[in-house]
Amino acid sequence: MYGILLESIVTFIKKTYSEEKWELIQTTARIDQENFSAHQVYAETLIPRIVDACHLHLGLPKDEILSAFGKTFVDFISQYGYDKILKVVGRNFRDFLNGLDNIHEYLRYSYPKLKPPSFFCEQESRTGLILHYRSRRRYDGFTQYVMGQLKAVGRSFYKQEITVSILRQETTGNMVHVTYQLTFDNSAYQVKAVTENTTNLPLRMDVFYDLFPFHILFDREMVIRSIGKSLRATVDEITGYDVTQVFSLKKPLIEFNWDSIISRTNTMFELATIDPIRGKEEAEDDTYMWFDEKGKKRSSVVTQEDDNGTFLRLKGQMLFVKEWESMLFLGTAVLQDLEVLSSTGLYLNDLSMHDNSRDLVLAGAQQGVEMKLILKQEQTRTKSLDDALRRLEKERAKNREMMYKLLPKQLANEILSSNLNNDSELMITEKVELAQQATIFACITRQTDQNDGASHAEYVRQTVTIQKQMEMMAERFGFFTVETTQTSFMAVSGIPIATEVNEENACFLAKKLARFANSLTQVQASAAIHTGAVVYSVIGCRFPRLCVFGSTVTSAQQLLNLCTPNLGATQILVSESTRARLSKDTANKFQAGPPLPVKNGSDNKDALKSYILLI
Repeated sequence: MYGILLESIVTFIKKTYSEEKWELIQTTARIDQENFSAHQVYAETLIPRIVDACHLHLGLPKDEILSAFGKTFVDFISQYGYDKILKVVGRNFRDFLNGLDNIHEYLRYSYPKLKPPSFFCEQESRTGLILHYRSRRRYDGFTQYVMGQLKAVGRSFYKQEITVSILRQETTGNMVHVTYQLTFDNSAYQVKAVTENTTNLPLRMDVFYDLFPFHILFDREMVIRSIGKSLRATVDEITGYDVTQVFSLKKPLIEFNWDSIISRTNTMFELATIDPIRGKEEAEDDTYMWFDEKGKKRSSVVTQEDDNGTFLRLKGQMLFVKEWESMLFLGTAVLQDLEVLSSTGLYLNDLSMHDNSRDLVLAGAQQGVEMKLILKQEQTRTKSLDDALRRLEKERAKNREMMYKLLPKQLANEILSSNLNNDSELMITEKVELAQQATIFACITRQTDQNDGASHAEYVRQTVTIQKQMEMMAERFGFFTVETTQTSFMAVSGIPIATEVNEENACFLAKKLARFANSLTQVQASAAIHTGAVVYSVIGCRFPRLCVFGSTVTSAQQLLNLCTPNLGATQILVSESTRARLSKDTANKFQAGPPLPVKNGSDNKDALKSYILLI
């Protein structure tokens, strides 16, 4: 299928839901493309996968999803100018339905690999008609997709509400045949009756042959009675042969027999030669011909080299001539450019003068060159855009990874999902105050009693080891590591969601850190715990950091400063507020510690009590 179908679906999902929802659907559907090119061909399985992903993440029935896709496609193609075509297909909705195949035929000039469906109408009345839809796409979902398109066209271009129901659906081989019942105001339908007097006009056969150089006349037995002179120059003499043995019926997708044709004479027909057509030089060489039992030269022999040969396509209408009891196919050759014209052994003067066949062939040669250039340029731009989007996604992944390392997961998700200005040098989130949260400070120093020749490399290794252990154990006990440097460590509980303070966990964490430090030979650690209200905020945009403020942080840092000079290594100081919040039956043991000076207070009078947590 062409990318224009997928492009309309992606646009609809992004506009109706969100970019994030499309990214989720894209991941579930296993779609690697970041965008689709309208004129590029993609796998037929993409739409079914997208529908399954939409059903999973949007919670909507698949039929409703596909119908919505069909409706939005009608609005989407207006940006390519195709709405102008839909407006002039027919004067009313019934004319539009009868001309559906003509629309697809027009689109084949822009989309040469298009495999269009086939539509034809029957059993018309003033209240509607029956529409037959045949397609080589076996995915059942396109049945609902077409229903959405029909309703959208009726509403948008003919101001009618169309009711569509499925009468029958069957699959034969690689073909799906769906019969729709369309109910609408079809007052434009009138049973045609010839009421005016007509007079037969004599027409010489040579004039008829000039007017219709590609005509085919066959009787009820499907036997060819006459062909046009230009057609005879291409396929030799085929008069007297079964038309179904020389031509295949490409459109409409029905059985190629008399009853099927005569019931659908209001439909455009397309025929194609069964065997490839050779150029003029090859046609004159009898070594390429074969003869039937009557000795008549029939058609070219298909060899292995001819698998990709040129097949002559004829498009036109079927007209039943009562006086002859025969069907007359009035068609013209479908020739995209001069190259196809030459390969079929035709010349410009073989084409009719009264239609635009000659103009189309000449214009197609020039348009083909221009379209190839435009297509190449578009493919180059698409590839560059895909590369840029892949690089952007890699940078986004790195940014997310960095955010999760620097901030709590919930805060990181909020910032990544917000529409913050990433070009800003400074970003300050709303300050949040958390009441009664435990704060732990730890200090790492090198043991002074080690020999001067102790390995500095070993000291660095042990410092890195204890830092990793601190971060890992802090996360396990519900603390967020606010800061880690070579010589210090700070963790706070309850960020970003305030929780009940568990001072028992804080004391247990501090003791684990001290014991781990005691097992090392090159480092010593001291820790301080204080409980109180803190304020936090994320500062910085390109390099965000979580900052914690307040007197609680200051008091904890002052406790740590008291710990090192007065108490020595591997000791833990706990503030009075922290000890007061411990349960009465706590297993932790304390002894009196040094007083904690208060700002603007006297030396000892206003000092706060502190306690040594015994390891």
